Amino acid sequence: MTIKTHTLVIGGGPAGSTAARFLAKNGLDVILLERNLNYIKPCGGGLSINSFDEFEIPYDVIKKTTQSIILVSPSGKRLEIDLKGNNLAIVERGEFDRILRLLAEKNGAKIINAELKDIKGKNRYEITAEREGNLYKIEAEYIVAADGVNSKTRTILGLKPLKSFFTISEYISDISVDNCEFWFGFSHAPNAYSWVFPASNGISIGTGTFSQGMIHALFNNFIQRTGINKHGIRKVYRIPVWQGDLFNIDKVLFVGDSAGQVLPLTYEGIYYAMKSAEYAAQAIIDNKVNNYKKKWKSRFQKRFLLMCKLRDYFLKNDESTERLVSIHRRAEIQEASLRLWLAKESGRGSLIGYIKLIGNLLK
Repeated sequence: MTIKTHTLVIGGGPAGSTAARFLAKNGLDVILLERNLNYIKPCGGGLSINSFDEFEIPYDVIKKTTQSIILVSPSGKRLEIDLKGNNLAIVERGEFDRILRLLAEKNGAKIINAELKDIKGKNRYEITAEREGNLYKIEAEYIVAADGVNSKTRTILGLKPLKSFFTISEYISDISVDNCEFWFGFSHAPNAYSWVFPASNGISIGTGTFSQGMIHALFNNFIQRTGINKHGIRKVYRIPVWQGDLFNIDKVLFVGDSAGQVLPLTYEGIYYAMKSAEYAAQAIIDNKVNNYKKKWKSRFQKRFLLMCKLRDYFLKNDESTERLVSIHRRAEIQEASLRLWLAKESGRGSLIGYIKLIGNLLK
């Protein structure tokens, strides 16, 4: 038996659930296909408190909030930055993803727990999925590929794997911190940063690197630097590196990690996954696929390009990273950074103003 639907969303994380919710809320027939409803992505789980109102997410999913962040330079200088009301919310990813799927379901999306196997067709797609020997055949006019950095949709359509940034993290109980801490230093985070974030009943601690073979040694160096002597279960994960070269192939629209839409430098992904899903869903509702790319690039392209340049300049060595922390002692730099990062201001003036501020300091 073949199930017919207007749009099939592949992947039940923040991007997929948001796309399914927007589509269903606007009266379209939607199926959300997720292969593992119990999967918990290794993730610090931080996003701006403003996102909960923007996407109508219940506040009770928030485990902790932070009113400031701490930057730690390679030499050990600490800088606390007041978030001025743009607080960071910390969520537990398993629960957060379940709540988003529930919101999609309440708005009319149908959820099928099965694994994608094949996609055929072009303007009308025939999709095969399977779970425990049971086959599902689905016909859809549109597909939203929200199946993450290891996207099966990309593989089936013959696309190259995404370039990746590697992270390693541990959840450690019985330790608490009040702020999100970003630690810089080539001994443990070359071209990146390490972190200590509050979690529901402990902390999330980890580091990142482009060199997968170094990741355990770098993490050990970071643990030694922090002085934390407790341990949890280590998890290694891939984060896509943004290239900005994929939005859709015909009526298959790629959102979130499957499109590499993770902000360079900070590697923030949840907000951009949900926002890309909203734009893709609206393009499907309007039956104008190209509007997705136009909308995304209009809102985020310059921001992502700027963050690439800042990453390449400030994270190239310890000396430049020391400077990154130092310039953020200036109130005007803090204010501009918070507007772009947490308040998600999209105006051209905000970007130009930030670029000018940074440029003047680097002369």
